[in-house]
Amino acid sequence: MTTFPPEKAPKPGLNIYGYPAVNPYKLTIAAEELGIPYNYITVNIRTELESEWYLSINPNGRVPAIVHVKDDGTSATVFESGACLLYIAAEFDKEHKISHPVGTPEYWAQLSWLSWQISGQGPMLGQAAHFNRYAPEPVPYGSWRYTAEARRLHTVLDKQLSKTPYLTGPHPTIADIATFIYAHSSAWIGLPPPSPSEFPHIATWRDRLLARPGFRRGLESPVPYPFSDDRVTREEGGEGQEFYVNVRRWGSRGIRSATERWWREGGGRVLGVPSDGANLGGVEGGEGGEGEGGK
Repeated sequence: MTTFPPEKAPKPGLNIYGYPAVNPYKLTIAAEELGIPYNYITVNIRTELESEWYLSINPNGRVPAIVHVKDDGTSATVFESGACLLYIAAEFDKEHKISHPVGTPEYWAQLSWLSWQISGQGPMLGQAAHFNRYAPEPVPYGSWRYTAEARRLHTVLDKQLSKTPYLTGPHPTIADIATFIYAHSSAWIGLPPPSPSEFPHIATWRDRLLARPGFRRGLESPVPYPFSDDRVTREEGGEGQEFYVNVRRWGSRGIRSATERWWREGGGRVLGVPSDGANLGGVEGGEGGEGEGGK
């Protein structure tokens, strides 16, 4: 049986495990929107992500995760932000304030956009942030590739929001919550923040969500969200900029160290296949396979 440090052990009710990074704020926003009491437990990213007690909650060693200790003494453990949002909606949103009833057309639209976020928007914009903000040396192709894909995904989102106030209809859902936090971080990712002249429908939607008390409270828990557009674009030398300098320095070292570990354990090589080198001369005109659009 796993032994928890006393201050990290789940307490009765909803426990959210996280730290001030992008994805955990999805869960605090959802909880605040529903008025759910919760216990926020901060995980030390340098020393605890691979600890035995935390891996018993999230085998992937990342945040966020939740442990819901129910009134009858049983508990449910969920990890990955999308799964956590679905659990919170199923367990706590009986009035469907931030969700739709299971099986309805709106529910499937909600699930589609949530899946779009966790499989597309989040990973692609996260890679853009990595190459634009954390890479220990410039990697022009990586920056170009993922910033362009981030712009494409912003365009998809803006087009959808031109049709409806929120992603799936007249009220926000967990799909909006999940998608919002990345759209609210455009500058850190490497894109201009949404505005009336660029991605105007995202800008209107973002401002509408920011006007909601639950969103505002969720963005303050456990500390004010550090990667919002207004915070990261303050003038150089201004208040808080030292924080971003340190985040980038520490993040670069931490990511590189973790990557090197798995590279070494894999023998430090990429598996070769007979077609190697075919792409190095450049491809013009779109000849070849079906590409990413066929996935």
